Amino acid sequence: MHLLKSTAVFLLLGAGLFAYADQASVDRDRKDLDRKESRELQKIDQAEEQEHIKFRSRERDELAKIQRDLNSSAATATATVVATGTMSTLDTAKLAQYKFLQDEVSNLIQNQLTAEASARFTHDRSAINRKYTLERAKLDAQQIDAGDATAKQRDTALKTADITAKYQEQLDDLAQEEALANAKERFEQTTKINAGERDLSAFASKQLMAQMGKANATPYNPTADPEYNKLAAVRDEARNALETSLDELRAKFNVKRTDINNARDDDLAKLSSS
Repeated sequence: MHLLKSTAVFLLLGAGLFAYADQASVDRDRKDLDRKESRELQKIDQAEEQEHIKFRSRERDELAKIQRDLNSSAATATATVVATGTMSTLDTAKLAQYKFLQDEVSNLIQNQLTAEASARFTHDRSAINRKYTLERAKLDAQQIDAGDATAKQRDTALKTADITAKYQEQLDDLAQEEALANAKERFEQTTKINAGERDLSAFASKQLMAQMGKANATPYNPTADPEYNKLAAVRDEARNALETSLDELRAKFNVKRTDINNARDDDLAKLSSS
C-alpha cells in the first residue's frame, strides 16, 4: 500500500513538473515571437526615418533655391522702384508666384511623398503584425486541452486564426488603397487651392500698389471688390472640392470595409456551425 501511494505521488509530481516545463516552453516561444516582431518593426521604423530624412533634405534644398530666386527678384524690383520713383512697376504676379512655389514644395513633401511613404510603411507594419498574430494564435491553439474534443477544438482555433488573418490582410490592403487615394486627392486639390491663394495675393497687391499712387485715395477693401470676390470664390470652391472628395472617398471605402467584415463574419459563422 505504501508503495502504491509513493508511486501515485511520484506520478502526480511528474505530471506537474511536465506541465510546468511545457508552460515554460510556451512562455519562451511567446517571448521569442515578441522579440522577432519587435526587431522586424524596428527595421521598418528605421527605413521610414531614412525616407523622411531624404524628404526633409529635398524640402530644404527646394525652398532655398526658391528663396535665392526671390531675393534676386526683390533686389531687382527695389532697384527699379528707386530708379522710376513709382511702385507701379512691381510685378505682383511674379512675387505671388514665388509664394505659390513655396507652398507647392510643402504640398509635394507632405501630401504626396510623405503620404505615399507612410502608407507603404504602415502596410509593411501591418503585414508583420498579421504574421506574428497568426503565429501566436497557432501557439495558443496547441495549448487547448479539451479531452476527447481537443483535436477538433485545436483545428477550429487554427482555422479561425487563418480566416481572421486572411480578411485582416484584405482590410490592410484596403487601408493602404484608401490612404493613397486620399493623398492623391489632397495633393491635386491643394495645388488648386494654392493657385487660388496666389491669384488672390497678386490681384490684391496690384490694387494696393495702384491705390498708393493716387492722392487721397480711399483705402482698398478687397471684400468690396467684385473681381477679388470672384477669385476668392474659385479658391473656396477648390477647398470645398477637397473636403467633398475626401468625404466621398471615406464613404466609398467604408462600404468596401463593411463588405470585407461581413464576409469574414459569415466564414466564421460557418466554421462555428460545422
